[in-house]
Amino acid sequence: MSRDLEKRRLGFARKCAAAFLSLQVFFCSSAFAALPVDEERQIDAITNQILHREIDLERYYLQYRVYGTKVPKSQRIRFAAGQIASAAAGLASSIWLVKISGANVHHPDQITDGENRRAIRVGIVAILLDAGSVGLEFGSNGYTALKNIILKKSPGAAVKEVIKRVEEIDSLCAQRDALVAKFPESDLGSVYRVEGRVLKSFRDWCLSEFADVYSDIKSLQSSYNVYYALDLAADGLYLASYLLSLKSFKADRFTRPSIVTGLVGDGFGIASAPASSRSYYLFAKYWRKRLQKKFQETLKDAESDAKSAMDELKREIASKDIAVLESTPSVQNRTTAYALWSARYDRSIDESLEDIRHNNKVALQGELTGPLISGTYLTQDLLGMVSISNRLKDRDRAQNNLTMAGAIASTAGTGLSLGLTTYWLFDDIRHRTRMRKKQELPEQILAKRLKTLDELDSMLISSSRPQSVQ
Repeated sequence: MSRDLEKRRLGFARKCAAAFLSLQVFFCSSAFAALPVDEERQIDAITNQILHREIDLERYYLQYRVYGTKVPKSQRIRFAAGQIASAAAGLASSIWLVKISGANVHHPDQITDGENRRAIRVGIVAILLDAGSVGLEFGSNGYTALKNIILKKSPGAAVKEVIKRVEEIDSLCAQRDALVAKFPESDLGSVYRVEGRVLKSFRDWCLSEFADVYSDIKSLQSSYNVYYALDLAADGLYLASYLLSLKSFKADRFTRPSIVTGLVGDGFGIASAPASSRSYYLFAKYWRKRLQKKFQETLKDAESDAKSAMDELKREIASKDIAVLESTPSVQNRTTAYALWSARYDRSIDESLEDIRHNNKVALQGELTGPLISGTYLTQDLLGMVSISNRLKDRDRAQNNLTMAGAIASTAGTGLSLGLTTYWLFDDIRHRTRMRKKQELPEQILAKRLKTLDELDSMLISSSRPQSVQ
């Protein structure tokens, strides 16, 4: 009987030990399962934070682009009006000189110095109008740059702000990567790893686009200034040439310097439009390289990488059980946000194409017609130089014919300038009116992109700031 009792006691002890061990395993397993769930929530919260920061980064540099490319409403008309007035005065001066020479083809000795002086003075008015118009825009650019520095809205300030924001994103990404690495076998571990590549691609994409925005704004300002500087130099030389020409009526020794000065001015005039256009691409390359050194990154266009990572994320999510995905709905929300972000970006590029083509056409026209117009002034000065050569000394009719031919060339060039400037003004107004109706002006497209970023923010599930992981 004592043996039976001992066996029963031993059996009861074994059962108690087994029950204790079972409970211990159960509670330990629960404790170990709770840690990944808690960390997954932290990963989810940090991921939302990173995406919010990337959206804010794009919002910042798009707002900078709106501010940096903003053109005063009156600037286009103001500059065009100055150029039209200058061309009209120049055309009047050239026609007057043609009339003077043409009316006295057979009797050049009857041409009076007074008539030529009056025609030249009208030409001086034309030069002053052009210099005033260009100088006003040149000074306006300088004032705007100074104001932006004071208000901390300059390109340099934008770079510092973007660097700060990118460092914050990178810090959060490092925290997230550390958490993801802790449980590689988790149901959502592979999803989070792929999503990490999506976040990195979008971060690189934003940085690359900022580099485009930064270099575009800096290069555009610089190329405009190149044009203004060369045009002002040409105007200064033309003014000096006209003043020397007036003096030549009293002393022949001023005739040659007047023509030579005009020839140098023609060189600046011929170079201004092509140099301005080509300098844009050189400056863009220069500023982008400088930005690469500052960020210490290649700043490559990561759009294709982002889209490839998004496709991989979709495949990874599709391979998971629905119950697992339903436990973390923010993953699916973010996937929808990534897709919307990419699609709206593609649409904005498509909407920009017509305006880009228009601007390229206008730039090409300026490159071709600028040298052509200045070339007619060069022709006038070259013919003037021939007319004062020793071979034509005391041959008044030959000199007068060359002067008239030069004035005709100048009239053609100035008339072309007047016609094209007027046409471009009205074509620009017509183009902008059409684009405004289609909601495809650059500022309207940027406004729509900013609205998209607000939509993306509202799509994300708000989560509290994660506690730091020890």
